[in-house]
Amino acid sequence: MNLLLDTHIFLWYISSDPRLPGKIAQAIQHSENRVYLSVISLWESLIKNQLGELPFPEVPERWLPMQGNVN
Repeated sequence: MNLLLDTHIFLWYISSDPRLPGKIAQAIQHSENRVYLSVISLWESLIKNQLGELPFPEVPERWLPMQGNVN
């Protein structure tokens, strides 16, 4: 199955947020599923970070690309 993650689902997944339903986390982790993320989600995350609404553990230019391998 192909999955296109919404921005908040991506952020919940990479941060292990408890609001992410287990069924969705399992679908993302399932090795037969292909997981996609729109570049718009990265752009939105960067804007939120720059506004101080979304802190990252490292600078976004380094940290966000490391999150690209969700499987």
